[in-house]
Amino acid sequence: MQIHLREAREADLTELGELKFRASVAWGDFVEELQNLPDARHVSREHLPHIIVAELEGTIAGFVTILPGDDASHAELEDLFVAPSFWRNGIGAKLLATAEARAVVLGAARMHVVANERARLFYEAAGYRLIGMVQTDFASARELCKSLRPVQ
Repeated sequence: MQIHLREAREADLTELGELKFRASVAWGDFVEELQNLPDARHVSREHLPHIIVAELEGTIAGFVTILPGDDASHAELEDLFVAPSFWRNGIGAKLLATAEARAVVLGAARMHVVANERARLFYEAAGYRLIGMVQTDFASARELCKSLRPVQ
């Protein structure tokens, strides 16, 4: 199975929003709350330059959004979603590795992500470490960070 990565296009935004929603409700957590949250199906047009899409045989299987942080030394992993029908195929890991490489090119030495409990193990397995807790719209979540390269 060949995973093709590409930059997101404006024509992808609706499909990315629906994929984000399907992946968010797939575990059955906060389904009603997400159904009533307009942003649950929204991917910002402003984020387009920062989104990488993963395709399998022409079908969008996932995407990742990497935003510059408050300072040039870090980047924010804003979104990483894989369509539930494509889970456990290495797409999330490939998107994460690509996001980290993109962040390094942008000059970041660290990547931050806010993760729910289900995603925490995925990020920890990739080298992310807990640095604190934050409050999201629905619950407390972990803020994780990974050093991408030695700080000079």
